Amino acid sequence: MSDNAFAVVSLRGDVPQLDDASDDSADAFRQITVDPALGADALIEEIAHAEITTPWILVAGYDDHRLAEDLVERILDGALGVFGLAGVVLEGTVIPDGIREHEVPAAATEDVGASVRDLAADIAAWGPRVPEAWARIIASSRTDAAMRATLARRALADDPAYRPTALTPAQLGLLRDVARRIVPQGAGATIDLAARLDRMIEAEESDGWRPTGMSSDVEAYRAGLDALAAIWMRGPAAQDAVIRQVIDGEAPSGTVLTPDQLSLWFEDARNDLARVWLSHPASLARVGYTGFATGGTGPEPAGYLVLAAGEREEWEPEELGRLGAAKGRTA
Repeated sequence: MSDNAFAVVSLRGDVPQLDDASDDSADAFRQITVDPALGADALIEEIAHAEITTPWILVAGYDDHRLAEDLVERILDGALGVFGLAGVVLEGTVIPDGIREHEVPAAATEDVGASVRDLAADIAAWGPRVPEAWARIIASSRTDAAMRATLARRALADDPAYRPTALTPAQLGLLRDVARRIVPQGAGATIDLAARLDRMIEAEESDGWRPTGMSSDVEAYRAGLDALAAIWMRGPAAQDAVIRQVIDGEAPSGTVLTPDQLSLWFEDARNDLARVWLSHPASLARVGYTGFATGGTGPEPAGYLVLAAGEREEWEPEELGRLGAAKGRTA
């Protein structure tokens, strides 16, 4: 299946004109129609039974907004067998608060087909895609419900119009510059590490580590970014030179932080940016990490039987190596 594939789960019957796009940026959508009369529990089972491994968009008619809210909440709370909810399209003019509060990309519209196509294109541009083999593992009973919920929320695309809550817009812009130099993500859609870090700082969800003499995360980030702004340069090479100076504690003395304080804060910032990047399920796939799938809600413990380098178990993606031999169940 193409890297551009999307699925649509519709509560309102077939969505017309899904394949009427004027370009070839997206493949034909896989449509799954479900009956809203079944209720949320049965609908979750229907969606799980469809085994969707691509990003997918939930479509709801005028009368099913509340049901859509319920489904979004259950799916983002780790419903078994379901992963990859990427957006919601609703007939009408208002996006319900229950969907907004989960920060799911959403659209309210009278032209459902066009809105689904547009939202799919936006989602593809706003963030990286979780490979299908990895989406399948996350949805499976090998992955604990709480972990699946966490990864489902982290997989949601970032809002390009995000407005910072802990930092100022100028500070957020500088943090984005720093993130591009510290954690280069390559070509294609990327994670907005700075926006995610801003939310983490505001929610006081850091790792709890703080160098001696440094203030709280919010205060440290504001002071650190202000100090960095005074010496920041344009252009990748010049920015890398500034970063090296800061790391080495050799940045010019400023009025906000001393060179040593700036270096200590920047060590924390680099660690935070790396942690935020690695917390995304697409990043876990990129580094080949399947350790999230060792909790599980299945009838048997979900651990590892094959530990040899270059070998994998039956349930792991083929890209991780040759199938290893092991006694006992590995699926």
